[in-house]
Amino acid sequence: MNNISEDQRPNALSSLTALGEKSSWQQVQWRHFKALGLPTAKDEDWKYTSLEGFLNLPLRSPSRDDIHTVSIESLTIGFDCYRIVLFNGQLIREMSDPIPGVNVDNIDHISDAKQQLLNAAVKPEAFSLLTDATATSGLFIEVAKKQRIDKPIYLFHINSGEHGDLCSYRHHITVGDQAECSVFEHHTSLAQGGGVTCARLTASVGANAQFNHLKLIEESHQQHHFGHNDIVLSRDAQASSHTFLLEGQVNRHHTSAVLAGTGSHIEMNSLSLPTSGQTFDTRTYLDHHSAHCTSEQAHKVIGKGDSTAVFNGMIYVHKGAIKTDGQMDNHNLLLDDKAQVNSKPQLEIYADDVKCSHGATTGQLDKNQLFYLQARGIPKQLAEKMVTFAFAGELTDAIDDLNVREHIVRRIEQKIESER
Repeated sequence: MNNISEDQRPNALSSLTALGEKSSWQQVQWRHFKALGLPTAKDEDWKYTSLEGFLNLPLRSPSRDDIHTVSIESLTIGFDCYRIVLFNGQLIREMSDPIPGVNVDNIDHISDAKQQLLNAAVKPEAFSLLTDATATSGLFIEVAKKQRIDKPIYLFHINSGEHGDLCSYRHHITVGDQAECSVFEHHTSLAQGGGVTCARLTASVGANAQFNHLKLIEESHQQHHFGHNDIVLSRDAQASSHTFLLEGQVNRHHTSAVLAGTGSHIEMNSLSLPTSGQTFDTRTYLDHHSAHCTSEQAHKVIGKGDSTAVFNGMIYVHKGAIKTDGQMDNHNLLLDDKAQVNSKPQLEIYADDVKCSHGATTGQLDKNQLFYLQARGIPKQLAEKMVTFAFAGELTDAIDDLNVREHIVRRIEQKIESER
């Protein structure tokens, strides 16, 4: 088996205990985590994603002394935004922008009522609980009723990339009724030593409100990243969630959402580009709780070398959620014979008068498309690149900001051209 055995778990829990925080809400999550425990090779949901590398790391709290020696501008994406910088698990206030008219609190200084929101989860799992229990920094952002944030909030996370460093972040965003807010969550590394990032972001979206979220993971090739985003929508709310997994040793990312109010809508997309020796695992859970709600999902994998990718998605339709329209597609492109992808889209429906569908395809580059381009004088290597970019284009085209889109497209191009 490639995952951890029963006798490894006590040692793993012991090392993690030393990193846990002592806030009251974190103690609650730590107890839940200990009761659930770390996954083992017997857990079906972890069949294709090994924790062996994670458990062999000498986990420790990272140093925070060298942030002022870091060239932030060389790492950040230059676009019009409110930038908030977080380094090695800590908020760097002097490098962060104020957001006019928006209440932003550190999770260390919030009320009991807000702490209860941090404890809430759509579909908790081991690493979402571990993230909460070990988070050393995070923001509680409140967008007032009818307020429109004129620029995206850019949560820029930097880790040192040192071997064994564990950085945990816990963010929550409340978007008031008829308000509008966009958040860009970005994770990157300074070095290639290989540590761990745990990140959880939750959002409560009010009635007739709009929330847009984009997450980009381009950390060290040796980094482990465990992420979980939760979005809960009220009546007639609109939301989008785009996730790009571009770099890391093991990336396992969950997006969970509840359409809690009538007439709400969500769009959930992801793109994974694992290369040799990397495992990228994308999971979604979409709870259609109310009537007349709609959802659209598009999840894609471009696999290279001997990489491993996983997609597991669930659409759950409650009794009474009539007129539900939920669509989920997973399409996978394997550029090498050794690349593998394991896909499991699922539907669970307990309501009448609904329209739900899911589909999955896996294949290599279309020879007919390549022949068509080559017949028109396009070299084979360029033709392969054009077809691959067209496959990814459906997801990158949905990025509103031109500078962000160009950065992600450039990174995709670098990964596609590497090892070729």
